[in-house]
Amino acid sequence: MNANDARRGVTAELARLLPAPAERELPEGRRHTVREHLMNEIRLARTPSAGPPVTRRRRSAIAIVVAGAAVLAAAIALTVLPGSSSGASPAAARLLAEIATAAAAQPSPHVRADQFWYIESWVAYQFCVAGPGGTCTMEKPHERQIWQSVSNQCVTGLLREHGQDTPLTFSSNYLHCPYRGNVNAPTYWLLRSLPTDPSALLRLIEQQMSGQLPRPEEAFTTIGDLLRESIAPPQVSAALYRAAALIPGVSVVADATDAAGRHGVAVAFTYQGTRTEWIFSKQSLHYLGERDVALANGSAIGEAAVLRRAFVDHVGQLPG
Repeated sequence: MNANDARRGVTAELARLLPAPAERELPEGRRHTVREHLMNEIRLARTPSAGPPVTRRRRSAIAIVVAGAAVLAAAIALTVLPGSSSGASPAAARLLAEIATAAAAQPSPHVRADQFWYIESWVAYQFCVAGPGGTCTMEKPHERQIWQSVSNQCVTGLLREHGQDTPLTFSSNYLHCPYRGNVNAPTYWLLRSLPTDPSALLRLIEQQMSGQLPRPEEAFTTIGDLLRESIAPPQVSAALYRAAALIPGVSVVADATDAAGRHGVAVAFTYQGTRTEWIFSKQSLHYLGERDVALANGSAIGEAAVLRRAFVDHVGQLPG
């Protein structure tokens, strides 16, 4: 069986096992999980004495939210991870195993310590205001570009969004420079040091999680943040997907659409009426983006599409 036949067979099996979920109504006023996204803007809002940076997390209540790929060269092996009550559904475990195999097959980039990673996305998130009479509004989709040092969080990076350039810095009051970060705010140097054994990687992630949410949701969120706005070495990317297959409650959505309108298959986790989807190309199994869906009405309350990732020599430089 060649790679295309294998992919078609798995896609057909997923469609048979898990058709796209139907929309369902929940009680009016149900409090949805909303993304506390854009870690870097939140960093900037903190004073130097305020302690470690707040990371890109999701809270289990309405909150004030701060604004913020090549076809496979090798056949995709149909590796099967165990699916049980202690891990993802069987269909999700199989899909994540294939995604991991595709990720591991990517070439390892040569990266220098003085470089920056560049990530370009198309994003839109919901803004909610807490308190009596608080309302939620979905922002317009827009471009987001970020440059960050691959080796040292103490080096100033750059966020370009909403027509503004914002320097990204860490306070030096609570860390020693150079600083590689942690799983909530990583550099490439930190990511390449992570274990590639899925169980060991998941344990490390759980040790460093902020603890705001139940353990499975927190782990899924932390890995999702890493997938969306960082660049990891191929073997570490593969380990992240295999670690996600160990999280209870992870499922499959047969058809999902990212912020750029690209259709794919998704790995998902539902918590408090919101389903978070990691979306992958059905052809290459490369990561496309992420979407949060409010199950009460089926609408997106947050979405992102990763358009480009690259390493560049200086802040503000565009790849190619």
